[in-house]
Amino acid sequence: MFDTETMAELCVKQGLRDQAIDIFRRLAAQTNDPNDRRRFETRIGDLTGNPKTATMPPSPLAPIEVPGLRVTERAGAVEIEWRLPPDVRGPTLQLLLLRRTPDGIQTDPRTLPLASAQGHTVVTVDDLCGVRAAAGRLDGGAFVPLVRFPDRIS
Repeated sequence: MFDTETMAELCVKQGLRDQAIDIFRRLAAQTNDPNDRRRFETRIGDLTGNPKTATMPPSPLAPIEVPGLRVTERAGAVEIEWRLPPDVRGPTLQLLLLRRTPDGIQTDPRTLPLASAQGHTVVTVDDLCGVRAAAGRLDGGAFVPLVRFPDRIS
């Protein structure tokens, strides 16, 4: 419903390049028009900086810094990788998932205690249309973010 070229370009303007690329990939996979597919693939190439790999799956990702957070949306799931300083007590992940419903967009906030200061998890979400995330620590019951995704919102 929200996978449109306009939505993808809006993501680009807001600095959400990975989300825009995901939308363009879904659009390219869904279209039967070769001209539209070529246009979407060209835009993916523009956003990735490598037109030859526009339709190929992303290459293995570089390690993230400390503190760092990487969030990737993929067909009904959110893949999250985090790295916090090793001495962080009470490592926690806070998510704000945006879901499409018949009544419009619904928010689904989640707080996940983490077993360690670094790791990887996948959260399954039906009708996902966006995500905001932060990794940090709990301090007296209050969440203290150390890193956010996206790191800025325009």
